[in-house]
Amino acid sequence: MTAIDPHIMKQINCFIQTLAPLHPQAAYRIAVVEAYNTQKHVFKGMFLVQAPYYLVLSAKDHPFAAVNAGYVMEQLVLYLVSKGFATCYLGDAKSKPDLDQYQPMIVVAFGKAAATAVKKPASRKKLTELVNQPPVAQQNVRKIIEAARIAPSAFNLQPWRFMPQDGKIHIFMKKESLMQTKRMKELTLLDMGIAMCHMALAAEELWLDWRLSREDTSNEPIWKGCQYVATLYYEIKSF
Repeated sequence: MTAIDPHIMKQINCFIQTLAPLHPQAAYRIAVVEAYNTQKHVFKGMFLVQAPYYLVLSAKDHPFAAVNAGYVMEQLVLYLVSKGFATCYLGDAKSKPDLDQYQPMIVVAFGKAAATAVKKPASRKKLTELVNQPPVAQQNVRKIIEAARIAPSAFNLQPWRFMPQDGKIHIFMKKESLMQTKRMKELTLLDMGIAMCHMALAAEELWLDWRLSREDTSNEPIWKGCQYVATLYYEIKSF
């Protein structure tokens, strides 16, 4: 519960301005909430943690608001982790909308990491459970899907599924159950955004030209029990 050096906090705020959204038309804001001087919980809800700082991503109503929120916030989370900070998604943290009707989508707690704060990563599904036609032979495809496989998700449900084809990977989401609440559906879409962020970063690391888009409605791929979300198109960069 200690304050972050103002110079480092300025770097964090500058990085927030450089985040690349998945859907530029889905308007959002990210606020940094300081809480290192208080012993009270800043937010209401379940599964909260106390931290010196919180990131609050709020968005206007849009069909892709939740997916975009996950895609953007995970970029920031990975940046903070690379700088040695501890982070934690708070899926049930509740906050009020602001005056412009930006609705809070997700809250992330962060602060200086203590050695005792390191947790063993949650288990993940095997690659063979996530791909429609395993095994995946193409090395670049395996690395991109592996990056998505280890992404965090609400309750570690890992809703993503993948269908590799030449030059592209179709991305699916396990269809929601009738018992899911509105918030759980929203969190599942956030999860998909997080996974696609991992895929995009992996493609970039592999020096591939890539883009995330959707197939035309008439050409949408089908996977029983799953909902089509998007497609990652990739090719080797030419220099």
